[in-house]
Amino acid sequence: MRFCSPSLIIHGMPIDYEHPVEDLVRKRYSCRTYANEKLDTFFERALSQAASNIGLGLLGEKAVFQVVNKPAAADHRFAGYGLIKGARSFIVGRIVKSERSYESYGYLLEQLVLKAIDLGLETVWVGYFHPEFFEEVNLAENEIFPAAVVVGRAASKKRLKDHIVRAYIQAGRRQPWTQLFFDGDFRTALAESAAGCYAGPLNMVRLAPSSGNTQPWRVVKEKDKPVFHFFLKKINKAYALRRLHDVDIGIAMAHFELGARQSGQEGEWKVVRPETTPLPPEVEYRWTWLGRPEDVRAHR
Repeated sequence: MRFCSPSLIIHGMPIDYEHPVEDLVRKRYSCRTYANEKLDTFFERALSQAASNIGLGLLGEKAVFQVVNKPAAADHRFAGYGLIKGARSFIVGRIVKSERSYESYGYLLEQLVLKAIDLGLETVWVGYFHPEFFEEVNLAENEIFPAAVVVGRAASKKRLKDHIVRAYIQAGRRQPWTQLFFDGDFRTALAESAAGCYAGPLNMVRLAPSSGNTQPWRVVKEKDKPVFHFFLKKINKAYALRRLHDVDIGIAMAHFELGARQSGQEGEWKVVRPETTPLPPEVEYRWTWLGRPEDVRAHR
């Protein structure tokens, strides 16, 4: 069975996943030590084909993604922090600026990340890097390039630094369900049973990668409706200034929609600015998922 990427039902040909997306989400982790080899031609072509299918963002912004291979020993020129070793291949992109282009970028690129996992590869998102390292990305004045993804085979042995970084950011830790998802307003935690058939997609949001594992998303479900309002909570000032939290929201939205469509729930993203009050400190509205009103399973 093949699983279709949701946004592409509207924007183009779908990405085909050979495995259930929920399995890919659970399998994905941030790999920081690679085998120091560029992608095989098969993998490069598969990712390039998938990239050619995601040309429009959430607001219709034009986007272009590509696979880039680099010479060996290029780690220090890529980021300069020593946190990633053996990186030779990358997925990079550019997208036309809009009010929501950072979210669109994360939303689209995460679908390619999951395709890489589907192919048996490893990945890591990188928000701090030297843009000039990627001369292949020819930005126009109205375009942005907010993040890159390293892709490839993991090294046979992890470095001690990997374990230190994962421990520092508590990479495997996730916020409790009750601190991320709410029912009607931010005063009432959403019970997992009240999420109905959307419990799976919400858990995929909970497992999404984010800058420094900050998990800046908060979601409010409207009572008795398959309507979910996504909010951004500013947690790290540096990430917020670089708009990396915005990219994180887009990643979470991709997980949610992929999970929803895999379980048969149709819907669309809209900016509706709900009157959800009071808002907690440092929380601002971003997007709303409007599910099918007739889908009673979504709000049992």
